[in-house]
Amino acid sequence: MTATFALELDPGTADPGRVVAGLPLALRLALDAQQAGAECIVVATDASAIRDSLRDARLRIPVLERKPAGLRSLRVPANFVVHRGLFKSIAERDAADPESPPQRDLAQQDSLHDAPYSFAPLAVIDDASARAAEKRLFHALRKPQDGWTSRYLNRYISLAISRWLVKTPLLPNQVSVGILGVGLAGAWFAAQGGYGNLLLGAFLFQAQSVLDGCDGEMSRVTHRGSRTGEWLDTVGDDLTNYGFFSGAALGLYKVSQNPLYLAAGAITVISGVIGSGLEYRYLIKIGSGDLLKYPLSQGQGTGKLSFIQPLFKRDTFVFLTLCAAALSWVGPMLCVFAAGAVGVLIAVLKTELRLLREARASEVAR
Repeated sequence: MTATFALELDPGTADPGRVVAGLPLALRLALDAQQAGAECIVVATDASAIRDSLRDARLRIPVLERKPAGLRSLRVPANFVVHRGLFKSIAERDAADPESPPQRDLAQQDSLHDAPYSFAPLAVIDDASARAAEKRLFHALRKPQDGWTSRYLNRYISLAISRWLVKTPLLPNQVSVGILGVGLAGAWFAAQGGYGNLLLGAFLFQAQSVLDGCDGEMSRVTHRGSRTGEWLDTVGDDLTNYGFFSGAALGLYKVSQNPLYLAAGAITVISGVIGSGLEYRYLIKIGSGDLLKYPLSQGQGTGKLSFIQPLFKRDTFVFLTLCAAALSWVGPMLCVFAAGAVGVLIAVLKTELRLLREARASEVAR
């Protein structure tokens, strides 16, 4: 249950049009509030700088001069930077507490909430505080579900790149297409065979995995998320995976003439394509392109394989592939991942059976 509210932007004395992490301060606050369920943004008529910064197609709720009667409000200085989930947290607390005040002033209360990677609101008054705010915003883009490699390696690199990318004219979806190009280039090199080509292909595979975080980070920090972007990210990852393992299998076969590598590559790709097809069907049904919304990706175990599940998270198996290429172990690694791909397919099939049973039980209950 979420309480509707109005966001009142207090002009204060600072420049609300200052751009931090790709967005003017006032616009970021307005978009954060819109995401949290705000009905409107309230800005005084004489606050022309704020009004000008809010003229953006991403803001779909009205900008009013006065708060509608009976609507709760949250008053925030227009030069504040807050965690993107803070307004939603406050709205949910107010919805659960009928005695909550009709108006809150964010500048006069402790507003830290317990979301992962949260941070306290920060007033941007100069270049130093703007840099501090940008650092907090990007640190908050980390995800609790990140795998080992993302948490301790990939995110450090992708966040640094994303901080630069949001200052360019590039849009997240354009970056997604470029990232896919890096992954497919890695697949092409791997297919040529030989130590150098396999190593370069695996390096580009790892580079794609690192860069894969950038489009999502850009989308979240600039409020440019879209269904198209979700599908570009999901399909791009899968095409890169299938392309690299197909290429590696072909490259290894060219050098060794061992059909085992072709078989391992085929098993990996076929299992992956079948599993992805089932996942895509579910995502289309719920109107999303985000693979994390597939039940398996939300922590459903994989039985006896659950203890090694972290090894098959994409960030980790891609990094292990690069290590294997450096050690000339791509062949054995390909066989390992063929077995893993079968295990993941089995987990997907079990999930589909569970979903089918739940659907039938729901129909009977009606």
